[in-house]
Amino acid sequence: MTRNNPSDPKPGDEKPNSGNDAFNGLQMPPELMLDLARQAAELVVNRIENLPGENAWDGEFRQGLMKGLMKDPPEDGRSGAEVLEQAARDILPMTLRLDHPRSFAFIPTTPTWPGVLAEFMSAGYNINACTWLVASGPSQLELVVIDWFRRWMGYPESAGGLFTSGGSASSLDAFVAAREAAGHPERATVYMSDQSHHAFLRAAIIAGIRRECIRIVPSDKNYKLDMDALAQAVAEDREAGFNPVAICANGGTSNTGTVDPLEPMADYCEAESIWLHVDAAYGGFAVLTKKGKELLRGIERADSIGLDAHKWLFQPYEAGCLLVKDLSTLENAFQVHNDVLQDTIWGADHPNLADRGLQLSRSFRALKVWMSIQTFGIAAFRRAISNGMELAVQAEEYISASQVLEIANAVSLGIVCFRVNTGDAGMDEEDLEEINRNVLARIFWDDLSFISSTSLGGKFFLRLCIINHNTTWNDVHQTLEAIERFGRETFN
Repeated sequence: MTRNNPSDPKPGDEKPNSGNDAFNGLQMPPELMLDLARQAAELVVNRIENLPGENAWDGEFRQGLMKGLMKDPPEDGRSGAEVLEQAARDILPMTLRLDHPRSFAFIPTTPTWPGVLAEFMSAGYNINACTWLVASGPSQLELVVIDWFRRWMGYPESAGGLFTSGGSASSLDAFVAAREAAGHPERATVYMSDQSHHAFLRAAIIAGIRRECIRIVPSDKNYKLDMDALAQAVAEDREAGFNPVAICANGGTSNTGTVDPLEPMADYCEAESIWLHVDAAYGGFAVLTKKGKELLRGIERADSIGLDAHKWLFQPYEAGCLLVKDLSTLENAFQVHNDVLQDTIWGADHPNLADRGLQLSRSFRALKVWMSIQTFGIAAFRRAISNGMELAVQAEEYISASQVLEIANAVSLGIVCFRVNTGDAGMDEEDLEEINRNVLARIFWDDLSFISSTSLGGKFFLRLCIINHNTTWNDVHQTLEAIERFGRETFN
């Protein structure tokens, strides 16, 4: 369907800029708009180019930031160029630089440039990807990208989903769908591993699951969910009058990258008629690689899957996604009718994506994925994901051969957990924790790199998450060497 360009002049039309001058005060001439866009692009590109030589983290205490920023808004505007410069100088650098090649803390990522440009264009076109009437092109493109994800996960054609802000929103949408699919029973109960992301707990509470109905299932020695403990918990709950509605599996934990026993969990959930949700926000896109596909075998049997394209698909924040095996389970849970939106109902062939999740107003998140993959091709993403996993294996080998470092567990999906430990018989766990905390602080203040820590089996460990497509073995190696050096100095 096409229409005349609404900007085409018609008899009696006023000039676009005529009218109340107060509104024109928020407009800029095209030349100035382009000048500021060039300036912003130059600032960002220069930052990316200079990033490897800078620290992976920079920040300031609140008192210092308040001094420069806590001011009344100006009554009259100032130069846009000056505003851009201040943002680039005083605000934007005060962060963990998640795209730094030696940023290994938490779950970092590096967005592609086409993805960055897609964010700019989507904002410039002022897209609200809420309904087909409001955004037919963006809606169709989101369906295209969601279908890519569906096929990558091995889901049937009955599957579908939508983009979300991230794993937290995806988990919430999944819990609501699971609860509704179970008939919204009293004492609805959900189960998750002690290695599951805290977002699960928050999502369950928001979805209306009472705190006493949230079960934390222990993991085994390999940090995988313990199937025997799960079966026992469900059986005891059923006996006590609770109603299990969802079981959460990890498709790559944030802690260790561990993948739960997906196939046995799928068998169990099918036998017990319980919804299986897989949190693959971190590791899900590893299915694009041969090794990752093997590790995540069974994910295609889940009722729902949470993914984050702003992690291992290298997109700007926010780019979460929820897939469900049966699309009707989402629409049954979220579709509501509203008189103000009655004109947006075009029928089943023209879905309103707002009917699939908690948001009505929605940014156009799919464009960045589409533009990135169209520009580089999917093979480049496979190589980038594989590179992270290969570097993690190299790091594991280096740590295992070190006289100063100790590996915590077998690496999985790009995450390496380890600690400084020379094997001194006189050291107890408290001593080792203090040493490793000191090493962590030394890295924080004295090195370009940035790492984080975790707790495994009650023990303190250092942790590297290696997924940046710009990270090289030299970056990983020099970080490990610095940790060894600081460890020796601490021991001495």
